[in-house]
Amino acid sequence: MSKKDTWSYDFSWTQPYVDMEGFLNGPECRDIFKNILVEREIDRLDKTDKLVDKMLTFPEAEAILNKIRRQHD
Repeated sequence: MSKKDTWSYDFSWTQPYVDMEGFLNGPECRDIFKNILVEREIDRLDKTDKLVDKMLTFPEAEAILNKIRRQHD
């Protein structure tokens, strides 16, 4: 074998995630994401309700009512 006849070996391979892309855009994934968002929003509302329940006064509401009362006096 002459120096011109050298052997070489080369390869490459990539994995296309076509199926995963379809899953991430599919209805199952959207439903899971939507449910997570809904649960987070419900948690926020519950925390807000608890904070409001602990309040003894409502300064912003009182200011509005005082403004109305002054206008009618």
